[in-house]
Amino acid sequence: MINGSVLQLKNISKIYPGVRALNDVSFEAKSGEILGLLGVNGAGKSTMMNVIGGLIQPDEGNILINHEKVEITNPEKAKELGIAFIQQEIQIFDNLMIYENVFITELNDYYVSKHIPFVKHSELIKQAKKYLDMLGLQIPVTTKMSRLSVGEQQMVQIARALSQGGRIILFDEPTSSLTGKEKEILFKTIRKLKDSGYIIIYITHYLEEVYDICDRIVVLKDGELAGSEVLEGLPRDKIVHMMLGKEISQVANEDRKIAAEKVLEVNNLSGKKLPKNVSFHLSKGEILGIWGLMGSGRTEMIRTILGLDKKKNGEIRINVNGSMKKVSGRELFKYTSYLTESRHFDGLFPKMPLWKNITVSSLDRYSTKYLKILNEKSEKEAALEEIEKINVKTADENVLARNLSGGNQQKMIMARWFLKNTDILFLDEPTKGVDVGSKVEIQNIIFEKARTGKSFIIISSEMDEIMALCDRIIVLRKGEQVTELTKEQFSKTNLMKDIVNGGR
Repeated sequence: MINGSVLQLKNISKIYPGVRALNDVSFEAKSGEILGLLGVNGAGKSTMMNVIGGLIQPDEGNILINHEKVEITNPEKAKELGIAFIQQEIQIFDNLMIYENVFITELNDYYVSKHIPFVKHSELIKQAKKYLDMLGLQIPVTTKMSRLSVGEQQMVQIARALSQGGRIILFDEPTSSLTGKEKEILFKTIRKLKDSGYIIIYITHYLEEVYDICDRIVVLKDGELAGSEVLEGLPRDKIVHMMLGKEISQVANEDRKIAAEKVLEVNNLSGKKLPKNVSFHLSKGEILGIWGLMGSGRTEMIRTILGLDKKKNGEIRINVNGSMKKVSGRELFKYTSYLTESRHFDGLFPKMPLWKNITVSSLDRYSTKYLKILNEKSEKEAALEEIEKINVKTADENVLARNLSGGNQQKMIMARWFLKNTDILFLDEPTKGVDVGSKVEIQNIIFEKARTGKSFIIISSEMDEIMALCDRIIVLRKGEQVTELTKEQFSKTNLMKDIVNGGR
Protein backbone atom coordinates (compact mmCIF):
# COMPACT_ATOMS: atom_id res chain seq x y z
CA MET A 1 0.00 0.00 0.00
CA ILE A 2 1.43 3.36 -1.06
CA ASN A 3 0.75 6.49 0.95
CA GLY A 4 -1.18 9.02 -1.07
CA SER A 5 -4.01 6.63 -2.05
CA VAL A 6 -7.45 8.19 -2.16
CA LEU A 7 -11.10 7.12 -2.44
CA GLN A 8 -13.35 9.81 -3.93
CA LEU A 9 -17.15 9.94 -3.91
CA LYS A 10 -18.44 12.54 -6.36
CA ASN A 11 -22.04 13.80 -6.46
CA ILE A 12 -23.51 10.50 -5.22
CA SER A 13 -27.32 10.30 -5.19
CA LYS A 14 -29.60 7.38 -4.40
CA ILE A 15 -33.38 7.62 -4.72
CA TYR A 16 -35.96 5.20 -3.34
CA PRO A 17 -39.74 5.57 -3.84
CA GLY A 18 -40.74 8.65 -1.88
CA VAL A 19 -37.30 9.33 -0.37
CA ARG A 20 -33.91 10.59 -1.52
CA ALA A 21 -31.52 8.58 0.64
CA LEU A 22 -28.45 10.38 -0.71
CA ASN A 23 -28.48 13.72 -2.46
CA ASP A 24 -25.40 14.94 -4.36
CA VAL A 25 -22.89 13.82 -1.72
CA SER A 26 -19.17 14.34 -2.36
CA PHE A 27 -16.20 13.62 -0.10
CA GLU A 28 -12.89 11.77 -0.12
CA ALA A 29 -10.99 9.44 2.18
CA LYS A 30 -7.21 9.38 2.05
CA SER A 31 -4.47 7.09 3.30
CA GLY A 32 -2.57 8.42 6.28
CA GLU A 33 -5.72 9.55 8.11
CA ILE A 34 -8.79 8.04 9.74
CA LEU A 35 -12.02 9.51 8.41
CA GLY A 36 -15.06 9.47 10.69
CA LEU A 37 -18.40 9.19 8.87
CA LEU A 38 -21.06 10.61 11.19
CA GLY A 39 -24.76 11.30 11.19
CA VAL A 40 -27.89 10.41 13.10
CA ASN A 41 -29.84 7.23 12.30
CA GLY A 42 -31.37 7.67 8.85
CA ALA A 43 -28.82 10.31 7.75
CA GLY A 44 -27.57 8.14 4.87
CA LYS A 45 -24.44 6.53 6.36
CA SER A 46 -25.54 2.96 5.71
CA THR A 47 -26.68 3.80 2.18
CA MET A 48 -23.28 5.36 1.45
CA MET A 49 -21.45 2.34 2.88
CA ASN A 50 -23.59 0.03 0.76
CA VAL A 51 -22.74 2.10 -2.32
CA ILE A 52 -19.01 1.81 -1.58
CA GLY A 53 -19.39 -1.90 -0.83
CA GLY A 54 -21.32 -2.68 -4.03
CA LEU A 55 -24.52 -3.76 -2.30
CA ILE A 56 -26.46 -0.99 -4.04
CA GLN A 57 -25.67 1.18 -7.06
CA PRO A 58 -26.05 4.97 -7.01
CA ASP A 59 -28.54 6.62 -9.37
CA GLU A 60 -26.13 9.48 -9.97
CA GLY A 61 -22.47 10.22 -9.34
CA ASN A 62 -19.07 8.58 -9.69
CA ILE A 63 -16.62 6.68 -7.52
CA LEU A 64 -12.87 7.04 -8.07
CA ILE A 65 -9.97 5.11 -6.57
CA ASN A 66 -6.61 6.80 -7.00
CA HIS A 67 -8.30 9.22 -9.42
CA GLU A 68 -9.54 6.45 -11.72
CA LYS A 69 -13.29 5.93 -12.14
CA VAL A 70 -14.54 2.51 -10.99
CA GLU A 71 -17.87 0.69 -11.25
CA ILE A 72 -18.70 -1.21 -8.06
CA THR A 73 -21.51 -3.37 -9.39
CA ASN A 74 -21.58 -5.96 -6.59
CA PRO A 75 -19.73 -6.98 -3.40
CA GLU A 76 -17.38 -9.25 -5.35
CA LYS A 77 -16.29 -6.29 -7.47
CA ALA A 78 -15.77 -4.24 -4.31
CA LYS A 79 -13.54 -7.00 -2.97
CA GLU A 80 -11.52 -7.04 -6.21
CA LEU A 81 -10.99 -3.30 -5.78
CA GLY A 82 -9.67 -3.82 -2.24
CA ILE A 83 -12.75 -2.67 -0.32
CA ALA A 84 -13.54 -4.53 2.91
CA PHE A 85 -16.22 -4.15 5.62
CA ILE A 86 -15.69 -4.76 9.32
CA GLN A 87 -19.33 -4.97 10.36
CA GLN A 88 -20.94 -4.17 13.70
CA GLU A 89 -22.30 -7.71 14.06
CA ILE A 90 -19.29 -10.02 14.06
CA GLN A 91 -19.36 -12.43 11.12
CA ILE A 92 -17.59 -15.64 12.12
CA PHE A 93 -17.94 -19.43 12.12
CA ASP A 94 -17.34 -20.17 15.79
CA ASN A 95 -17.04 -23.94 15.25
CA LEU A 96 -14.03 -23.43 12.95
CA MET A 97 -10.46 -22.45 13.78
CA ILE A 98 -8.93 -19.00 13.39
CA TYR A 99 -7.05 -19.78 10.18
CA GLU A 100 -10.17 -21.28 8.58
CA ASN A 101 -12.12 -18.13 9.40
CA VAL A 102 -9.40 -15.88 7.99
CA PHE A 103 -9.53 -17.68 4.63
CA ILE A 104 -13.16 -18.82 4.65
CA THR A 105 -13.90 -17.25 1.25
CA GLU A 106 -10.52 -18.13 -0.27
CA LEU A 107 -10.36 -21.88 0.37
CA ASN A 108 -10.46 -22.71 -3.36
CA ASP A 109 -7.12 -20.92 -3.75
CA TYR A 110 -5.52 -23.38 -1.34
CA TYR A 111 -6.61 -26.69 -2.90
CA VAL A 112 -3.81 -29.19 -3.56
CA SER A 113 -4.64 -28.86 -7.25
CA LYS A 114 -7.52 -27.80 -9.46
CA HIS A 115 -8.86 -31.35 -9.52
CA ILE A 116 -8.13 -32.36 -5.92
CA PRO A 117 -10.47 -30.52 -3.52
CA PHE A 118 -8.28 -30.97 -0.42
CA VAL A 119 -7.09 -27.86 1.34
CA LYS A 120 -3.38 -27.33 2.02
CA HIS A 121 -3.86 -26.62 5.71
CA SER A 122 -0.16 -26.04 6.39
CA GLU A 123 -0.09 -23.16 3.91
CA LEU A 124 -3.31 -21.69 5.36
CA ILE A 125 -1.84 -21.81 8.87
CA LYS A 126 1.37 -20.13 7.71
CA GLN A 127 -0.46 -17.32 5.90
CA ALA A 128 -2.99 -16.75 8.70
CA LYS A 129 -0.15 -16.40 11.22
CA LYS A 130 1.38 -13.69 9.02
CA TYR A 131 -1.79 -11.60 9.17
CA LEU A 132 -2.29 -12.11 12.89
CA ASP A 133 1.32 -11.08 13.51
CA MET A 134 0.63 -7.87 11.56
CA LEU A 135 -2.17 -7.10 14.02
CA GLY A 136 -0.22 -8.15 17.11
CA LEU A 137 -2.63 -10.98 17.98
CA GLN A 138 -0.52 -13.61 19.73
CA ILE A 139 -2.90 -16.57 19.65
CA PRO A 140 -2.29 -19.92 17.90
CA VAL A 141 -4.19 -19.83 14.59
CA THR A 142 -5.43 -23.37 15.25
CA THR A 143 -7.54 -22.07 18.18
CA LYS A 144 -11.31 -22.45 17.76
CA MET A 145 -13.16 -19.16 17.34
CA SER A 146 -15.58 -20.07 20.14
CA ARG A 147 -12.69 -19.80 22.62
CA LEU A 148 -11.87 -16.20 21.69
CA SER A 149 -13.18 -13.05 23.31
CA VAL A 150 -15.36 -10.70 21.26
CA GLY A 151 -12.39 -8.37 20.79
CA GLU A 152 -10.19 -11.20 19.54
CA GLN A 153 -12.93 -12.28 17.13
CA GLN A 154 -12.98 -8.70 15.85
CA MET A 155 -9.23 -8.93 15.18
CA VAL A 156 -9.79 -12.10 13.15
CA GLN A 157 -12.34 -10.22 11.04
CA ILE A 158 -9.71 -7.58 10.32
CA ALA A 159 -7.17 -10.29 9.44
CA ARG A 160 -9.74 -11.73 7.00
CA ALA A 161 -10.17 -8.30 5.37
CA LEU A 162 -6.39 -7.94 4.95
CA SER A 163 -6.04 -11.47 3.57
CA GLN A 164 -8.56 -10.61 0.85
CA GLY A 165 -6.45 -7.68 -0.28
CA GLY A 166 -8.46 -5.03 1.51
CA ARG A 167 -6.79 -1.63 1.32
CA ILE A 168 -9.94 0.45 1.86
CA ILE A 169 -11.42 -0.69 5.18
CA LEU A 170 -14.82 0.40 6.46
CA PHE A 171 -15.43 0.00 10.20
CA ASP A 172 -19.13 0.09 11.14
CA GLU A 173 -19.68 0.59 14.90
CA PRO A 174 -16.84 -1.84 15.69
CA THR A 175 -16.73 -1.23 19.47
CA SER A 176 -20.40 -1.87 20.30
CA SER A 177 -19.64 -5.21 22.01
CA LEU A 178 -16.05 -4.62 23.17
CA THR A 179 -14.62 -4.10 26.64
CA GLY A 180 -12.49 -1.03 27.34
CA LYS A 181 -9.28 -3.08 27.01
CA GLU A 182 -10.42 -4.61 23.72
CA LYS A 183 -11.32 -1.17 22.41
CA GLU A 184 -7.79 0.07 23.16
CA ILE A 185 -6.34 -2.88 21.23
CA LEU A 186 -8.69 -2.24 18.29
CA PHE A 187 -7.75 1.45 18.16
CA LYS A 188 -4.05 0.56 18.25
CA THR A 189 -4.62 -1.80 15.32
CA ILE A 190 -6.54 0.81 13.31
CA ARG A 191 -3.77 3.37 13.87
CA LYS A 192 -1.23 0.80 12.71
CA LEU A 193 -3.24 0.26 9.52
CA LYS A 194 -3.44 4.02 9.00
CA ASP A 195 0.36 4.34 9.38
CA SER A 196 0.78 1.55 6.82
CA GLY A 197 -1.17 3.56 4.25
CA TYR A 198 -4.60 1.93 4.40
CA ILE A 199 -7.68 4.07 3.76
CA ILE A 200 -9.84 3.92 6.89
CA ILE A 201 -13.48 5.03 7.17
CA TYR A 202 -14.83 4.77 10.70
CA ILE A 203 -18.56 4.93 11.55
CA THR A 204 -19.65 5.41 15.15
CA HIS A 205 -22.39 6.98 17.28
CA TYR A 206 -19.97 7.64 20.13
CA LEU A 207 -18.51 11.15 19.90
CA GLU A 208 -15.84 10.31 22.48
CA GLU A 209 -14.57 7.65 20.05
CA VAL A 210 -14.49 10.19 17.25
CA TYR A 211 -12.04 12.30 19.25
CA ASP A 212 -10.03 9.20 20.26
CA ILE A 213 -9.50 7.73 16.80
CA CYS A 214 -10.40 10.09 13.92
CA ASP A 215 -8.36 12.76 12.16
CA ARG A 216 -11.14 14.23 10.08
CA ILE A 217 -14.93 13.87 9.91
CA VAL A 218 -17.63 13.93 7.24
CA VAL A 219 -21.18 14.52 8.52
CA LEU A 220 -24.34 13.50 6.69
CA LYS A 221 -27.78 14.89 7.49
CA ASP A 222 -31.00 13.84 5.72
CA GLY A 223 -28.97 12.28 2.91
CA GLU A 224 -26.91 15.41 2.26
CA LEU A 225 -23.39 16.51 3.17
CA ALA A 226 -23.70 18.67 6.28
CA GLY A 227 -20.00 19.35 6.66
CA SER A 228 -16.42 18.12 6.51
CA GLU A 229 -13.94 19.21 9.18
CA VAL A 230 -10.49 18.47 10.55
CA LEU A 231 -11.10 17.19 14.06
CA GLU A 232 -8.28 18.90 15.92
CA GLY A 233 -9.72 21.79 17.90
CA LEU A 234 -13.28 21.14 16.65
CA PRO A 235 -15.87 21.75 19.43
CA ARG A 236 -18.21 18.87 20.22
CA ASP A 237 -21.21 21.23 19.99
CA LYS A 238 -20.37 22.01 16.37
CA ILE A 239 -20.42 18.30 15.45
CA VAL A 240 -23.78 17.84 17.17
CA HIS A 241 -25.16 20.90 15.36
CA MET A 242 -24.01 19.53 11.99
CA MET A 243 -25.65 16.18 12.75
CA LEU A 244 -28.95 17.58 14.01
CA GLY A 245 -29.18 21.07 12.54
CA LYS A 246 -30.04 22.28 16.06
CA GLU A 247 -28.86 22.26 19.64
CA ILE A 248 -30.04 19.44 21.89
CA SER A 249 -31.14 19.88 25.47
CA GLN A 250 -31.69 17.33 28.19
CA VAL A 251 -34.64 17.52 30.55
CA ALA A 252 -33.52 18.43 34.05
CA ASN A 253 -33.63 15.48 36.43
CA GLU A 254 -33.14 17.30 39.74
CA ASP A 255 -36.77 18.22 40.40
CA ARG A 256 -38.01 14.61 40.27
CA LYS A 257 -39.25 13.14 43.56
CA ILE A 258 -38.71 9.53 44.60
CA ALA A 259 -41.32 7.98 46.87
CA ALA A 260 -40.40 6.03 49.99
CA GLU A 261 -42.68 3.20 48.84
CA LYS A 262 -40.81 0.10 47.65
CA VAL A 263 -42.01 -1.58 44.46
CA LEU A 264 -39.43 -4.41 44.23
CA GLU A 265 -37.23 -6.30 46.69
CA VAL A 266 -34.53 -8.79 45.72
CA ASN A 267 -33.01 -10.79 48.58
CA ASN A 268 -29.94 -13.05 48.40
CA LEU A 269 -30.40 -13.80 44.69
CA SER A 270 -28.01 -16.27 43.07
CA GLY A 271 -28.14 -17.79 39.62
CA LYS A 272 -26.71 -21.03 38.30
CA LYS A 273 -23.47 -19.14 37.56
CA LEU A 274 -24.19 -15.44 38.05
CA PRO A 275 -25.21 -13.39 40.00
CA LYS A 276 -23.99 -14.31 43.48
CA ASN A 277 -26.03 -13.45 46.57
CA VAL A 278 -27.30 -10.04 45.37
CA SER A 279 -29.79 -8.00 47.43
CA PHE A 280 -31.36 -4.63 46.70
CA HIS A 281 -34.67 -2.76 46.53
CA LEU A 282 -36.31 -0.39 44.04
CA SER A 283 -38.53 2.54 45.06
CA LYS A 284 -41.48 4.07 43.24
CA GLY A 285 -40.29 6.59 40.65
CA GLU A 286 -36.65 5.62 41.09
CA ILE A 287 -34.10 5.01 38.33
CA LEU A 288 -31.65 2.41 39.62
CA GLY A 289 -28.45 1.72 37.68
CA ILE A 290 -26.60 -1.57 37.42
CA TRP A 291 -22.98 -1.10 36.42
CA GLY A 292 -19.94 -3.28 35.93
CA LEU A 293 -17.50 -4.38 33.27
CA MET A 294 -18.37 -6.99 30.67
CA GLY A 295 -18.73 -10.33 32.44
CA SER A 296 -19.78 -8.74 35.74
CA GLY A 297 -23.21 -10.42 35.61
CA ARG A 298 -25.37 -7.36 34.89
CA THR A 299 -27.60 -8.95 32.26
CA GLU A 300 -27.56 -12.32 34.05
CA MET A 301 -28.93 -10.63 37.16
CA ILE A 302 -31.94 -9.21 35.32
CA ARG A 303 -32.55 -12.48 33.49
CA THR A 304 -32.43 -14.41 36.77
CA ILE A 305 -34.88 -12.01 38.42
CA LEU A 306 -37.28 -12.48 35.50
CA GLY A 307 -36.92 -16.28 35.45
CA LEU A 308 -35.23 -16.37 32.05
CA ASP A 309 -32.08 -17.83 33.64
CA LYS A 310 -32.28 -20.47 36.32
CA LYS A 311 -32.32 -19.22 39.92
CA LYS A 312 -30.21 -21.10 42.45
CA ASN A 313 -31.62 -19.37 45.51
CA GLY A 314 -33.09 -16.07 46.67
CA GLU A 315 -36.44 -14.35 47.02
CA ILE A 316 -38.16 -11.70 44.91
CA ARG A 317 -41.05 -9.58 46.17
CA ILE A 318 -43.11 -7.07 44.24
CA ASN A 319 -45.62 -4.43 45.35
CA VAL A 320 -49.13 -5.49 44.39
CA ASN A 321 -51.90 -3.14 45.54
CA GLY A 322 -49.77 -1.76 48.36
CA SER A 323 -48.42 -5.00 49.83
CA MET A 324 -45.23 -6.90 48.98
CA LYS A 325 -46.03 -10.20 47.27
CA LYS A 326 -43.51 -13.00 46.79
CA VAL A 327 -43.25 -13.97 43.11
CA SER A 328 -41.33 -16.72 41.37
CA GLY A 329 -40.10 -17.39 37.87
CA ARG A 330 -41.79 -15.67 34.98
CA GLU A 331 -44.77 -14.59 37.05
CA LEU A 332 -42.91 -11.29 37.41
CA PHE A 333 -43.47 -10.63 33.68
CA LYS A 334 -47.10 -9.82 34.45
CA TYR A 335 -45.95 -6.78 36.40
CA THR A 336 -42.82 -5.69 34.54
CA SER A 337 -41.37 -4.93 31.09
CA TYR A 338 -37.94 -5.90 29.75
CA LEU A 339 -35.98 -4.15 27.00
CA THR A 340 -33.25 -6.61 26.04
CA GLU A 341 -29.67 -5.71 25.16
CA SER A 342 -29.85 -6.88 21.54
CA ARG A 343 -32.94 -5.65 19.71
CA HIS A 344 -32.01 -7.57 16.55
CA PHE A 345 -31.71 -10.88 18.37
CA ASP A 346 -34.70 -10.86 20.72
CA GLY A 347 -36.47 -7.52 20.47
CA LEU A 348 -37.71 -6.98 16.92
CA PHE A 349 -40.23 -8.74 14.76
CA PRO A 350 -38.42 -7.50 11.63
CA LYS A 351 -40.99 -8.57 9.03
CA MET A 352 -43.96 -7.16 10.94
CA PRO A 353 -45.10 -3.55 10.52
CA LEU A 354 -44.13 -0.93 13.05
CA TRP A 355 -47.58 -0.70 14.67
CA LYS A 356 -47.87 -4.45 15.24
CA ASN A 357 -44.41 -4.51 16.86
CA ILE A 358 -45.74 -1.99 19.39
CA THR A 359 -48.97 -3.81 20.30
CA VAL A 360 -47.60 -7.36 20.32
CA SER A 361 -47.21 -7.50 24.14
CA SER A 362 -50.65 -6.03 24.87
CA LEU A 363 -52.94 -8.03 22.57
CA ASP A 364 -55.30 -9.15 25.35
CA ARG A 365 -56.34 -5.53 25.70
CA TYR A 366 -57.63 -5.46 22.12
CA SER A 367 -59.28 -8.86 21.88
CA THR A 368 -62.72 -10.12 22.81
CA LYS A 369 -63.02 -11.91 26.15
CA TYR A 370 -63.97 -15.41 25.01
CA LEU A 371 -63.19 -15.85 21.30
CA LYS A 372 -60.01 -13.74 21.46
CA ILE A 373 -60.78 -11.93 18.21
CA LEU A 374 -58.56 -8.89 17.76
CA ASN A 375 -60.04 -5.46 17.23
CA GLU A 376 -57.39 -4.17 14.82
CA LYS A 377 -58.89 -0.70 14.67
CA SER A 378 -58.43 -0.02 18.39
CA GLU A 379 -55.09 -1.86 18.34
CA LYS A 380 -53.76 0.39 15.57
CA GLU A 381 -55.12 3.55 17.22
CA ALA A 382 -53.22 2.71 20.41
CA ALA A 383 -50.02 2.11 18.42
CA LEU A 384 -50.38 5.41 16.57
CA GLU A 385 -50.76 7.23 19.87
CA GLU A 386 -47.52 5.71 21.20
CA ILE A 387 -45.70 6.46 17.91
CA GLU A 388 -46.57 10.12 18.37
CA LYS A 389 -45.76 10.22 22.09
CA ILE A 390 -42.30 8.72 21.69
CA ASN A 391 -41.56 10.43 18.35
CA VAL A 392 -40.84 7.37 16.22
CA LYS A 393 -39.84 8.83 12.85
CA THR A 394 -41.37 6.85 10.00
CA ALA A 395 -43.16 7.37 6.68
CA ASP A 396 -46.22 5.63 8.17
CA GLU A 397 -47.16 2.99 10.71
CA ASN A 398 -47.04 0.18 8.12
CA VAL A 399 -43.27 0.40 7.55
CA LEU A 400 -41.63 -2.94 8.38
CA ALA A 401 -39.59 -2.87 11.58
CA ARG A 402 -36.44 -3.98 9.75
CA ASN A 403 -36.61 -0.87 7.55
CA LEU A 404 -36.50 1.60 10.45
CA SER A 405 -33.24 3.23 11.53
CA GLY A 406 -31.59 1.83 14.67
CA GLY A 407 -32.72 4.69 16.89
CA ASN A 408 -36.31 4.40 15.73
CA GLN A 409 -36.27 0.62 16.20
CA GLN A 410 -35.17 1.21 19.80
CA LYS A 411 -37.89 3.81 20.39
CA MET A 412 -40.45 1.46 18.82
CA ILE A 413 -39.57 -1.30 21.31
CA MET A 414 -39.74 1.17 24.19
CA ALA A 415 -43.18 2.24 22.91
CA ARG A 416 -44.21 -1.44 23.14
CA TRP A 417 -43.38 -1.58 26.84
CA PHE A 418 -44.86 1.83 27.62
CA LEU A 419 -48.10 0.66 26.00
CA LYS A 420 -48.05 -2.40 28.26
CA ASN A 421 -48.08 0.17 31.08
CA THR A 422 -46.25 -1.73 33.81
CA ASP A 423 -44.92 0.07 36.88
CA ILE A 424 -41.42 -1.48 36.65
CA LEU A 425 -39.23 -1.48 33.54
CA PHE A 426 -35.91 -3.27 33.08
CA LEU A 427 -33.84 -1.56 30.35
CA ASP A 428 -30.61 -3.26 29.24
CA GLU A 429 -28.47 -0.78 27.26
CA PRO A 430 -31.45 1.43 26.25
CA THR A 431 -29.37 3.71 23.99
CA LYS A 432 -27.01 1.14 22.49
CA GLY A 433 -26.38 1.77 18.80
CA VAL A 434 -28.45 4.95 18.56
CA ASP A 435 -27.33 8.41 17.50
CA VAL A 436 -26.80 11.38 19.80
CA GLY A 437 -30.23 12.89 19.07
CA SER A 438 -32.17 9.66 19.66
CA LYS A 439 -30.10 9.01 22.80
CA VAL A 440 -31.19 12.27 24.40
CA GLU A 441 -34.81 11.67 23.34
CA ILE A 442 -34.78 8.22 24.99
CA GLN A 443 -33.18 9.58 28.17
CA ASN A 444 -35.77 12.36 28.37
CA ILE A 445 -38.59 9.82 27.94
CA ILE A 446 -37.18 7.81 30.86
CA PHE A 447 -37.11 10.93 33.06
CA GLU A 448 -40.68 11.86 32.12
CA LYS A 449 -41.98 8.36 32.84
CA ALA A 450 -40.17 8.29 36.19
CA ARG A 451 -41.91 11.56 37.09
CA THR A 452 -45.24 9.76 36.68
CA GLY A 453 -44.16 7.08 39.18
CA LYS A 454 -42.70 4.45 36.83
CA SER A 455 -39.60 2.72 38.24
CA PHE A 456 -36.58 1.67 36.19
CA ILE A 457 -33.63 -0.69 36.51
CA ILE A 458 -31.10 0.31 33.86
CA ILE A 459 -27.91 -1.29 32.59
CA SER A 460 -25.53 0.90 30.62
CA SER A 461 -21.89 0.37 29.65
CA GLU A 462 -21.39 4.13 29.39
CA MET A 463 -20.30 5.71 32.66
CA ASP A 464 -21.48 9.18 31.67
CA GLU A 465 -24.93 7.87 30.75
CA ILE A 466 -25.51 5.80 33.86
CA MET A 467 -24.42 8.68 36.11
CA ALA A 468 -26.65 11.14 34.22
CA LEU A 469 -29.72 8.87 34.29
CA CYS A 470 -29.70 7.18 37.66
CA ASP A 471 -30.52 8.01 41.28
CA ARG A 472 -28.46 5.13 42.71
CA ILE A 473 -25.97 2.73 41.12
CA ILE A 474 -25.27 -0.85 42.19
CA VAL A 475 -21.82 -1.99 41.11
CA LEU A 476 -21.24 -5.66 40.23
CA ARG A 477 -17.95 -7.52 39.93
CA LYS A 478 -17.86 -11.16 38.84
CA GLY A 479 -21.52 -11.47 39.78
CA GLU A 480 -21.11 -10.03 43.27
CA GLN A 481 -22.48 -6.74 44.53
CA VAL A 482 -19.39 -4.79 45.58
CA THR A 483 -20.91 -1.41 46.42
CA GLU A 484 -23.88 0.91 46.11
CA LEU A 485 -23.38 4.57 45.19
CA THR A 486 -25.77 7.42 45.87
CA LYS A 487 -26.04 10.43 43.53
CA GLU A 488 -23.60 12.43 45.65
CA GLN A 489 -20.98 9.68 45.30
CA PHE A 490 -21.16 9.34 41.51
CA SER A 491 -17.81 9.63 39.74
CA LYS A 492 -15.85 7.56 37.25
CA THR A 493 -13.18 7.12 39.90
CA ASN A 494 -15.65 5.65 42.40
CA LEU A 495 -17.15 3.31 39.80
CA MET A 496 -13.75 1.98 38.73
CA LYS A 497 -12.27 1.92 42.24
CA ASP A 498 -14.90 -0.51 43.42
CA ILE A 499 -14.44 -2.66 40.31
CA VAL A 500 -10.67 -2.87 40.80
CA ASN A 501 -10.72 -3.26 44.58
CA GLY A 502 -13.81 -5.42 44.74
CA GLY A 503 -15.43 -3.02 47.20
CA ARG A 504 -12.64 -3.27 49.75
